[in-house]
Amino acid sequence: MAPPPDKRPSDSAMRSAAMLVAIPTLLIVSPLVGFFLGDLGDKKFHTSPWLGILGLVLGFVAAGREVSLIYRRYLDSQER
Repeated sequence: MAPPPDKRPSDSAMRSAAMLVAIPTLLIVSPLVGFFLGDLGDKKFHTSPWLGILGLVLGFVAAGREVSLIYRRYLDSQER
């Protein structure tokens, strides 16, 4: 059963909660995906461990970029 209309969380509270879930997820998943893709490349091209390390680093860079974009959008929405 849904709570009464005056007890529902506001849209801004839901966005904040979504951001709090998205950021740690990005910081965990992106480097792992990068590492595993690099590891697949290592196995195919026999370059172990270089592509795995490169994939891990690129995953961290991608995660950092996405986190900064999410944070900027959050700050912009708070200013309005």
